[in-house]
Amino acid sequence: MQPVPEITGKTIFIPLIGHPVEQVKSPGPVNAWFSDNDVGAVLIPVDIFPEKVAAFLDAIRGTPNCPGVSVTMPHKQAACAGVDELTERARRAGAVNIIRRRPDGTLLGDMVDGDAMVAALAKNGVTVRGKTALVVGAGGAGTAIIYALAEAGAATIVVIERDGARADRLIGQLRRDYPRLQAHDVLPDDVTVDIAINASPAGMNAADSDPFPLDRLAGAEIIADAVTKPAVTPWLEEARRRGIAIQTGAEMTLAQLPTQIAFWGLDKENEDGGSGR
Repeated sequence: MQPVPEITGKTIFIPLIGHPVEQVKSPGPVNAWFSDNDVGAVLIPVDIFPEKVAAFLDAIRGTPNCPGVSVTMPHKQAACAGVDELTERARRAGAVNIIRRRPDGTLLGDMVDGDAMVAALAKNGVTVRGKTALVVGAGGAGTAIIYALAEAGAATIVVIERDGARADRLIGQLRRDYPRLQAHDVLPDDVTVDIAINASPAGMNAADSDPFPLDRLAGAEIIADAVTKPAVTPWLEEARRRGIAIQTGAEMTLAQLPTQIAFWGLDKENEDGGSGR
């Protein structure tokens, strides 16, 4: 069992906000990293009602022992609206999953789910360049993942999204930003998917239907999920039973931890004499 860090008046804290938060996986590895590296910080899950996100972020502006915030579903869009400045990838996704509090109290939002998904795929030996990727869900995380796949050189991206207007907008943006990319809102009959990703909440509840029919994904190199609870969704479990490689939501979460710790300035704590800034 990981030892509980000593909490003192010098401890800095990072709230991980969501609703609910019982499914989150990052506090364990983040706090283990803090402990292993003698960083006087703690990541704490905080269950925030959606209508209170803006007020919570406003309070963080006046909280000097909080270097930032981690954001999970369903608050990524609300957090995007509640910060003072966005990185380009956060602006493009219309969502934020990490926030840095600057010394003057202003909040900078970033979105690293996409890069984390691509990094996790690489760790599993899967390259994106030249591949056909299918992504279910074009919300904040889904859009970030789709753009990261395009940036990594995917040849074709299929966007499966229930909101037709949202899908149309995203596909239009992809075609404008990446003219050589083939972008579709349905999977063409003659196209074989190499990488399939669920970036929707489907699978969090036992009664959920599969994000996409596995019969259409028989030739996939890997099937990945952004859902972290259950650890292996029924969709992934069935894909594994069929002999297809899988990637869990926790793997995407773990892949972004170094980026998040650096974004908060906590990777330099030891070098800076424990300042955490």
